[in-house]
Amino acid sequence: MYRILIVDDESDERQVIRFLLDRYKFDLNILEASNGKEALAKLKDCPSDILFTDVKMPFMDGIKLASNAKELFPNIQIIFFSGHDDFEYIKKALSLRAVDYILKPINPCEFQKTISLVLQRTEQLQKEIADKKKHDLYLKNHILYRLINKTCLETLIKEYPTINLSYLMDYSRLFLLEFDEPLFDNLQSEDFHSYNDKIHRIIDIHFDFINLNPFQSLLLFKSKNKPPIYYRELAIKIQNYISTIYEKKCFISISNEITQPNDISKAYEEAEGYLENRFFFSHTYVYSIETSFINNEHNSEQDNYLLQAIQKDIQLKDIYSLKQDINTIFQKYRNKQSLSHIYIRFLCSNLLQILYKELPEYEESEFTKNITNIYSSHSFEEIQEFLYDILDKVIEKFETEQLSPKHAIHLVKQYIHTHYGENLNLNVLADKVFLTPRYLSTLFIQEIGYGINRYIKNLRMDKAKELLINTNIKITDICKTVGYSNVSYFCKSFQENFGVTPEKYRQKHI
Repeated sequence: MYRILIVDDESDERQVIRFLLDRYKFDLNILEASNGKEALAKLKDCPSDILFTDVKMPFMDGIKLASNAKELFPNIQIIFFSGHDDFEYIKKALSLRAVDYILKPINPCEFQKTISLVLQRTEQLQKEIADKKKHDLYLKNHILYRLINKTCLETLIKEYPTINLSYLMDYSRLFLLEFDEPLFDNLQSEDFHSYNDKIHRIIDIHFDFINLNPFQSLLLFKSKNKPPIYYRELAIKIQNYISTIYEKKCFISISNEITQPNDISKAYEEAEGYLENRFFFSHTYVYSIETSFINNEHNSEQDNYLLQAIQKDIQLKDIYSLKQDINTIFQKYRNKQSLSHIYIRFLCSNLLQILYKELPEYEESEFTKNITNIYSSHSFEEIQEFLYDILDKVIEKFETEQLSPKHAIHLVKQYIHTHYGENLNLNVLADKVFLTPRYLSTLFIQEIGYGINRYIKNLRMDKAKELLINTNIKITDICKTVGYSNVSYFCKSFQENFGVTPEKYRQKHI
């Protein structure tokens, strides 16, 4: 409902306007003021879409009021009504781009026509503003998406010379939200906006949102000089909200501080790296460098979990995860002189036993001898060097038993190209090549240069482009063909990738 402010120093005149608005059934929220000064104060408190004002009034006349109103609200629609047919007043009204200048006494038919015209103009203007806002948001997300994917700021400035990119300088930190199952692909358009608005309300701080894929999204914050604990509290609030409202497991990684736009892609990679910790601790949902368990004090429960993870790595012959998990133990206890040497030797003996099970050629007597060496070593570095030698032998054995990483990635890519229209995720693809999701994800990034989710999205977008150019298939059908179940989400993703909607892209290439 639009709001109209009626301003006249005569109460009877205001009542006439109210009567006519009611008579012609104009659905408007009506405010009144008896002079220009009072009206300006009301406008500041309750912005209005239409200003219907007398010209001659005490304290502040209608011309001055309209001029101030235009400065505050450039899109406000102004109608003057006056008992004076004065050319100077009319000329000033025109200079303020008034919709009409109505003479008293008001002609009802003229009044109805003027208000109808104003409402049409207001509706059209609101639509144009909304369309521009939507277009600007898509363009902004598109630019952020490219920046995250390592397009440097200098390149973006050259490509968008008419766009002010100074907002990119304001970002100070980002959150990476990751889900075990897709969230945004299943949200309707109104639910998606509601999700964004509710998060804004629960943390009461401005951020920009960019959706990377159905499993990941980013929040970019502009609050400078805030301590890490401040962002951790925000992350906990968001995680609790999403888990409660959407009943989805949500993991949040907090980046280091961002000082310039070109740091954003690095911050994103760091945030992804912190999320690797969630493979160790199933009940931890917020991660950052400050809270990484590598920097925590000794915790035997965590160590037991790590030893279990190492056993799982060996069972799956996951070389990358095996190296990472063992390195985690070494990093955790390196230079920790305040901890018990007995405990560390006990932990390393357990690790040796796990590794030895994969080397059946070693005899029991030799294993016992090596356990003795662990307990008699003078430094942690000696134990570490010895265990690395055993690890190398285990890895050598694994490498002769499994497919090469390049071949595994080739099979995954082949499967994606054949099944891009189906529900694809890291777990499904990992099962196809008998690797753990974490190991496959790392291999893929090393081989291709970016993650599996981005690869799938890029392929689907390319297939969508081909169908838009080369066929007359409806956009709703193209959406399903390339693996999206939600049309609005598909259109949003397409525009973030290419800067235009699917419909406009098709029109350009007809």
